[in-house]
Amino acid sequence: MKKLCLLLLVSFFSFTVIGQTPALILQSEGGKLFIQHTVAPKENWYSIGRIYNISPKELAPYNGMKIDKVLSVGEMLKIPMTTANFAQAGTAGADEVFVPLYHVVSDKEGLYRIGQNYNKVKTENLKAWNGLKADEISSGQRLVVGYLKVKKSQSPLATSGIKKIGGAVPATEAVAVQTNPTVTQTEKPTVTNTKPADTNTKPVETVTPTGHTSVEGVGYFKAVYMQQNKNQTNLKIETGQGAIFKSTSGWQDAKYYALMNSVSPGTIVRITNPSTGKVIYAKVLGEIPPGKENEGLLVRISNAAAAELMVNEKEAKFPAEVGYVKE
Repeated sequence: MKKLCLLLLVSFFSFTVIGQTPALILQSEGGKLFIQHTVAPKENWYSIGRIYNISPKELAPYNGMKIDKVLSVGEMLKIPMTTANFAQAGTAGADEVFVPLYHVVSDKEGLYRIGQNYNKVKTENLKAWNGLKADEISSGQRLVVGYLKVKKSQSPLATSGIKKIGGAVPATEAVAVQTNPTVTQTEKPTVTNTKPADTNTKPVETVTPTGHTSVEGVGYFKAVYMQQNKNQTNLKIETGQGAIFKSTSGWQDAKYYALMNSVSPGTIVRITNPSTGKVIYAKVLGEIPPGKENEGLLVRISNAAAAELMVNEKEAKFPAEVGYVKE
């Protein structure tokens, strides 16, 4: 079982994009912009630096570490945006391209407010970068708010790059930018008396075991969860703190993933955000990696799952309620 768990984790964290570069989510903290990177097997400060066009001598101190520190698989790093690797205007050099960086829209956010948070980008630029004809945007939508400048000869991210800011968004990302990355109602894999769900039926409101009202939610793995838990005899509910890890999955197919201790890999869990009542179903890949930043965590979820639960990615931790079948 331990070997299986390790294999799942290695496979997940070392995911290689074929034909599509994962969306890079730009974040702001104390006025400083950064993106997150999950360390994959065999990666070090130098190889990661090449991916994001940042000097390892700058990357390590930014994360409060020394360059001689050996990185652990699954460790989360912040990649700072500097004058060398971040741009919001211009044309790339001969051996460079611009890779889109995204912001996930929260409730009640508008284009002006979002622009102000990312170096005061003009609303007109945001609309142009994202192919928007109007100011209307929706919660969970991804918007291009800047660009990562990388070397074509060094970074695998370069495959989704463009040469000039203001040009067309790469085809692999265009749909994601202009649509809400949640699953539409007709795509929700629900189970009702073993018959296909009526696509015209509204989501059903239920009350979770701890009393939270929720809308029975989205997720590719919901039907599997319902099958695993059809007898309700071994259902276990835990509450605690959750956190987020970066993943390329879930934005389009609603395949959400989680890391959780004491739960067998492959188990489908039902995760509720008590603050919003939102629910998702996620597949457990393995245990939460050891480390100070993971102490006391009940669960880590993919960032697509966090967006569906309406969790702000800037929050280090959030309250979570997890239900699953206890073996």
